[in-house]
Amino acid sequence: MDRLSSPVKLSVKGETEMECLKKIQAVHGMNYQVVETKDIKIKTGFLGLFYKNGIELFYLPTRSQYSGFSGISRPTVNSSATSRSMDFNEEKNKILEKNNYRPNPQMQEVLETVKSLQQQISSSKNFAPEEHPTISKIESLLENNEFSSSYIRRIVDKIRKEFPLETLDDFDAVQNSVVEWIGESISIKKPVYESRPQVIILVGPTGVGKTTTVAKLAARYSFGSSGNELRKNVRIITIDWYRIGAREQIEIYGETMQVPVSKAESSNDIGKLLDTYRNDEDYIIIDTAGYSPKDYENIAKMKKVLDVRNYSVETYLCMSASTKLSDMKDIMQQYEIFGYDSVIITKFDETSYVGNVVCALSDRGKNLTYLTTGQKVPNYFEEATQIRLLTELSGFNIDRKNLEKKFGILTD
Repeated sequence: MDRLSSPVKLSVKGETEMECLKKIQAVHGMNYQVVETKDIKIKTGFLGLFYKNGIELFYLPTRSQYSGFSGISRPTVNSSATSRSMDFNEEKNKILEKNNYRPNPQMQEVLETVKSLQQQISSSKNFAPEEHPTISKIESLLENNEFSSSYIRRIVDKIRKEFPLETLDDFDAVQNSVVEWIGESISIKKPVYESRPQVIILVGPTGVGKTTTVAKLAARYSFGSSGNELRKNVRIITIDWYRIGAREQIEIYGETMQVPVSKAESSNDIGKLLDTYRNDEDYIIIDTAGYSPKDYENIAKMKKVLDVRNYSVETYLCMSASTKLSDMKDIMQQYEIFGYDSVIITKFDETSYVGNVVCALSDRGKNLTYLTTGQKVPNYFEEATQIRLLTELSGFNIDRKNLEKKFGILTD
């Protein structure tokens, strides 16, 4: 018999028999005959790595599929078999009576896990775990005080380490600890000068108030910082002789405080002045020219001029409190050539935030010794303390009594 004289057995695959029937009916309508059903495995999941149970249903297209085509005869089917076995309604009822497909529980769990992982991967860039309200508030306070992101991360990591989850609800306790940690990150160096004469050099960029600070420092030791302190013999040496108004400014300060002022243009000049007055003066304070941290050439030249030997030298870097953190770091890096160990923060009264100062000193591992808090000479000059900076923190409830127990009493 010619192959085309008999219908071709076709098949469809699906998760259930009903799904297979719908696929057949979409193509053949009601003109088909199911002849065999077979259980199979269907690939599924991510990259087709998993399988689930399915059905392959074999069928024959019936008359309307073959009528109208020459050379193809309608298949002959035994009438009694057709009435008993091949009736569509009977087949349909058999299929509907069978149990619905139920996936393997373990396989279903695996599939759900894979689906969950896919969802997490797709949304990972936008995923942010919910933070505890206390930590979020501390982060906000530190940001408002202009602490750096790296400093804030260190504080938050320490909170997570030191405070179990059940204790984070006590905001006051966490806040008090954070303020103490900030205080511990501030290194204070007391001005202890034991040599005579003690040479003190102030360096720093232009516009930070070095000359005014030199005058305040000279006044501190010339007049005595307290009633119990004897007046010292002080001399000022300036190498900032070329800046407009610099000569007049420092000479006026010197005359007002009755502190002699000398001029130097080279390291030889400074050496001669030191040798000349070494037995007369207790303190010799050197005022320098201010240069941008990017002016490498003039900074290097000034370093050669300040090549002071055979004397006890304390070098301070002066920076304005209102300087932004990134600029502070550049200044501290470029002026490292002078070997300064400690910093004087000027114009402390001109800023409302101290995060930049704390972060700059902490990151560079430098000490803080003095603060200037106004323009008037000889006033508004003080030794720095941790509490002085901590009490300037904005938004924090400062437990001053507790801080004084830890860092010492701050006299107003």
